[in-house]
Amino acid sequence: MIRLSKRAWNNILIFSMLSLVLILNMDKFRSNEPTARLIVPEGEYIINLQINQVEIEKAGQQWRIDPNGIQPSVLPTTEKLQAIVKAWQQAYISPAGIDFDNTLFSTPSSLVVISLAGVSKPTVVALNIVENQLFFVIDKQIYILNSPTIVQLLEPIVQVTQ
Repeated sequence: MIRLSKRAWNNILIFSMLSLVLILNMDKFRSNEPTARLIVPEGEYIINLQINQVEIEKAGQQWRIDPNGIQPSVLPTTEKLQAIVKAWQQAYISPAGIDFDNTLFSTPSSLVVISLAGVSKPTVVALNIVENQLFFVIDKQIYILNSPTIVQLLEPIVQVTQ
């Protein structure tokens, strides 16, 4: 048997506990590569959604297109507006793995502004089509859409050709 002093045993106990903590938390020390996320954080609520200057606003329990703003060519029903807002509320995006380039992403195909309840700064989402691929640009970070489809997010406010 190993004969160690009380102080040496305390040191062994301390280092063994530190090693155990490090082993159990190893997954937290791995690289922080971004993963799929919601455009609208969980628990937040959309109060206003502007797609290419067509403003969808909450009016009581219903959604409507702002009568004072720009009107779309096809006026959607309140159920369709609810479906569009729900699609944006549940939209998942993943990092595209490319760096922001001003020349590629300077003129977006569509621009979406999302105002959330209790948040003063709206989320601006630029939709860019580069080489037949759709990219979402949020705060100069490039993402691709996981779900739902782009048609569910934009139709009939913006005509989507696939």
